[in-house]
Amino acid sequence: MRPMVSGMALLRSERDRAKSIVGASLALPAHGPRDMVISIMSPGTQRLVARALRAGGPEVIEVGVEELAPLKTGEALVRVEAAGLNHAETLIRSGNYAVRLPFPYALGGEGSGVVMATGPEVSISVGARVCWGAVLGSCATFVTAPASMLAPIPEGLSFEDGACLAVAGLTAGGLARVWPLKGREAVVWGAAGVVGRMLVAILADREVNVIGIASGKRVDAVRAAGATHVIDRTAGNVCEAVRAYTDGRGVTAVFDPIGAPTYEISLQLLAPRGCLINYGELSGPAPAINLHQLFHGSVFVTKYNGRHWVGGFHEFAGLISDALTLAAKRPAVICDIAGRFPLNRVIDAYRALESDPHGKVLVFPNL
Repeated sequence: MRPMVSGMALLRSERDRAKSIVGASLALPAHGPRDMVISIMSPGTQRLVARALRAGGPEVIEVGVEELAPLKTGEALVRVEAAGLNHAETLIRSGNYAVRLPFPYALGGEGSGVVMATGPEVSISVGARVCWGAVLGSCATFVTAPASMLAPIPEGLSFEDGACLAVAGLTAGGLARVWPLKGREAVVWGAAGVVGRMLVAILADREVNVIGIASGKRVDAVRAAGATHVIDRTAGNVCEAVRAYTDGRGVTAVFDPIGAPTYEISLQLLAPRGCLINYGELSGPAPAINLHQLFHGSVFVTKYNGRHWVGGFHEFAGLISDALTLAAKRPAVICDIAGRFPLNRVIDAYRALESDPHGKVLVFPNL
C-alpha cells in the first residue's frame, strides 16, 4: 500500500523526482523552438505546444507558441505536469488512418496536471490534481479542457500514474461493455500493456475468467492484475495452451490490439458464437474478413469504435475515476514507464513510442 501524503507535498516530491529523471535531457539541443521562444512567453496568456505540421513520422513535429483563449463557461485551464503518448496518435499522424485531423494540429490527448483557473459554472477547485483523456493538444505546457472531462487524482497516486491510466481506463472501460462475459472466459492479448492490464483488472472485477497473454517475466504483472490464467506467448503454442485450459471449448471473447499477426489465431481461440474484438493495429491492420472462416463456429468479429460504446464526453471522467480507484486498490494495473522526455525532446518521445516500448512514454512539458 502506498503511503498517503498531502496533495501539495506530493506535487513537490513528484516535480523534484521528475526533474532528477529527465533533468539531464534539458541540456540537450532542442528538436523544436522551445529554447528560442521560452523567453518571450507571457505566463497565463500563452502556451508551448507540440504540433504535427503535415502527415508523416516524428520528424514532422515541432514545438510552437499558441495564445490561450479566455476561459468559457464550463472550462478549466490546467498546467500539464505529464502528457501520455498513445499508439493511435502515430496512426492518425500518418494520414492513412480511419480517424483524420486537418494539419497542422496540436498533439497529445492524455495528461495530468494542476487546475490553474476556471471559467463560470465549474465546480472543480483551483489547485486540484486532475487527469484526462481525449483532450486534443495535451502535449503542451497548458491545456484548456471541459471541466466535466477532468477526473480528480486520488491521494496516493501520482501525476505519472494519472497520465498512464486515463486513456487506459477509457478504452478498457468501453471494451468491457462489448460482449456479455460474466462467469465466462475471455482472452486478452497484450495483457501486460497499458490498456491490457486495465482490461484484465476490469474484467476480473466483473467475474470474468481472464486468460492473459504476455511474454517472459511480464506474465507476473498480468497475474497480479487479476488474470485467472496466464500464457507466455514465447514459450509455446498459444492456441494449444488456451484449448487445453478450456478443455477444448475455446473462449467467449478475444480482445486483440495487435492486428495482422494474431488475427487467424484469435479466430481459432473462439468457442461457438464467440466474438473477436479487435481494438488496435500495433503490428498492422487485420486482413479483410472472409465470411467462410466464421461459419464453422458461427463466430463474430468486430472492430471496436469507442464512440459507440461510451455514451459521450459526459461519461469520460466517470470511467477514468473508476480506473483510478481500481489502480489505488490494485497497483499492478499501473503500467511501467518506458520513457520520460521534456517537451524540447518531443520528437524523441514519439520515436520511442514507435519502437514498440514495454510501457508508457511520457512527456513533461513544464520541466
